Amino acid sequence: MKSITLYLIRHGETYFNVFQAFQGWSDTPLTPTGIQQIQMGATQLSSLPITAVYASDMTRARQTASILCHHNTWPIKGVQVLSALREPFYGSFEGQKMAPIWQPIASQRGCLTYDDLVMQYSVDQAQDWLAHADPSRLTETSRDFWTRFTAGLTRIVTEQPDQAQVLLVSHSAVIRALVARYAPELLDPVTPENGKLTQLTLRQTDDEPLAIHVTAYNQVALVPK
Repeated sequence: MKSITLYLIRHGETYFNVFQAFQGWSDTPLTPTGIQQIQMGATQLSSLPITAVYASDMTRARQTASILCHHNTWPIKGVQVLSALREPFYGSFEGQKMAPIWQPIASQRGCLTYDDLVMQYSVDQAQDWLAHADPSRLTETSRDFWTRFTAGLTRIVTEQPDQAQVLLVSHSAVIRALVARYAPELLDPVTPENGKLTQLTLRQTDDEPLAIHVTAYNQVALVPK
């Protein structure tokens, strides 16, 4: 059996974060505050024995990874960038304010907000309702997302040796979906903060699917395994 420790960090604040807009496969750069968040996070990560760094191919993730690597001396060969690690695609909702789109979806199910919807149902169910509401029918369903993203995680496990300590620069929707599925009792707050850390253990054997365990969520710093 191979076991990998995966530290996920949410990218720094972006302009779409400030505007509270769906970002998905769209992109805005880090704000000055976002850059500062990651520079501070780099110091907090310095005690972790990182052996590899991955990031989604979105600019905000790659920019964050670049800052982290610049401020640390990990023995890595560069950042591995994978499109499979992106957060969900939001179709025609990309770039639009989130609250006006989530509110009617939530109210139809007796909820007031997206957070209420997630806590009463699930992140995956909310994503599927969002996909159904998209007039373009291009928003990813939860199944679309998990098929793609799990393939990305599997590639990390395949490429890295047993007991590797891997850093993944990720997105709020990805981290939220992981915690909601594998450790829902930890999902507080519903949306992880920019620059905060979440820790997973990934285990895989030759004849079993990838096993995912969440061991920490939305932390300032984590203790090395």
